[in-house]
Amino acid sequence: MHRSMTLAVAGAMLCASFAFAGDKQKQLPLLPAEPGQMVMPQRMMKVKWENGKFVPVTPWIEVGDFAPAGPCSANEVLVFDHFGTDANGAPIGGSNCRPDFAPSSRWFFGPTYHNPYWANDIQTLVNAQYNGAVATSLTHAWFWNPLTSPERCIIIIGTTEQMDAECQDVHDVFDAPGRILDAVVLDYGPLAAGTGYYFSPVCLQAIGGLNLPATPADDGDPGTTLLGGYFVIYASAFDAGTGAVTYASRAQPMLWSMQDAGNIGSSTSLQWDDDTPTNGTHDAPGECFDYTYSVCTNPPRVLGGMMAFWVTPSCTSSPDINGNGCVDDADLLEVLFAFGSTGSPGIDGDANCDGIVDDADLLDVLFAFGTGC
Repeated sequence: MHRSMTLAVAGAMLCASFAFAGDKQKQLPLLPAEPGQMVMPQRMMKVKWENGKFVPVTPWIEVGDFAPAGPCSANEVLVFDHFGTDANGAPIGGSNCRPDFAPSSRWFFGPTYHNPYWANDIQTLVNAQYNGAVATSLTHAWFWNPLTSPERCIIIIGTTEQMDAECQDVHDVFDAPGRILDAVVLDYGPLAAGTGYYFSPVCLQAIGGLNLPATPADDGDPGTTLLGGYFVIYASAFDAGTGAVTYASRAQPMLWSMQDAGNIGSSTSLQWDDDTPTNGTHDAPGECFDYTYSVCTNPPRVLGGMMAFWVTPSCTSSPDINGNGCVDDADLLEVLFAFGSTGSPGIDGDANCDGIVDDADLLDVLFAFGTGC
């Protein structure tokens, strides 16, 4: 028997449940939405999952002027892109198989669909050196169509060390102690339904960032190894004292393809959605869906809820190993003496910050030899 999510849910579900068990592709319309509108949270709070509820780690932090409209800084590295983002966290690119789409248009399931709690997996980040790193920025996108307008929009986004990607009875991130790594509560204030969708690039430095999963592990089923995953809850209220969450009356993630986002990180084709019925849990296997859609041909696209994570690297790639402004014999000798070493990014001789001193570092120094001298 699948254990249900123990998150306290205040109030009644205002939107009727949808019976879309089985092949969602055959029963839900998949539509391109109008271009998105950027919004910024008014305040944020870091929380942890403890004793069946979200518990504050920080007080509410007013975003105000501290947060840039995009990632925290130009030094950040985009490590996971299921969004199709530009450097400022805005949707770009359109579908490379649907030139008739506007560059910022994205897929969704139509204005009456409701999916207030969803989760997707992370198979890989852009480079294994970022496994276990702290995400200092994120960008996400959602469709908001409240039954009463406007409705307060509160979104909880968290990362998890384990995620089932085979639709077995081992998924719900709220069932196992310690499975949730980090979470942030974002308060956007009242939002009304519009003609398009909302997207939000968020700098997380004020709450210390969110830990990304660290170690690829078997998801509990034979044959699938994942790094971890992330989950999103759309709510109209969050009580920091009791941990009670009131779901939004109608909301859903916007959808995009990893194949159209430059292959920054990877996910499987499966996503968990709380829609059959909407009851605060993911019931296996009826709420685990294959998101391989024939929105394009050659090949069909693997879609999923839109999310991107940035990391501030611990070192900066440079052939000037010793940092004296001149790439010379001293830098070359550092690489040669440390050749074959492995460790954290930026170890002695690591010119490209991949944690390995090898031919790539040697070539970086040789090609830049004499620069700045």
